[in-house]
Amino acid sequence: MRKLNKFMEHFWLAVAIGTLIWAVWVTAAQGWEAGKRLYFFPFIAVAMFLFRRITRRKLEAMEDRS
Repeated sequence: MRKLNKFMEHFWLAVAIGTLIWAVWVTAAQGWEAGKRLYFFPFIAVAMFLFRRITRRKLEAMEDRS
């Protein structure tokens, strides 16, 4: 289970980086008005990454104590 949790952490980090690059590229190519909505996706992906990371650490600490 630990491997799956770490994989999902890395997955959300990769999604965040990919969508940030995409948003920057669209903003550079088409301007701020066309690209400003796209910055929502990296924000959500980073939030998911942080949520998964905090949850994983708590679960691992609980497993190690028992």
